[in-house]
Amino acid sequence: MSADDTTALIEASAANLGLTIAPEWKPNVAMFIEVARGMARLVEGTGAAASAEAEPVLTPGATSACSAE
Repeated sequence: MSADDTTALIEASAANLGLTIAPEWKPNVAMFIEVARGMARLVEGTGAAASAEAEPVLTPGATSACSAE
């Protein structure tokens, strides 16, 4: 992702979320995006995403089909 693409992503994301990002913070936001992209590449490189199954959704306070007796 080029620096221009990252800047466009920051601007579009901020607009969609209704956020104002001060100009002095934008380089830090861009750096975080690059760190997050690196982490995503590491996870994708494991191949786990293709074989992983989603866990059931936890709903606090919901009754379970299983009971501890």
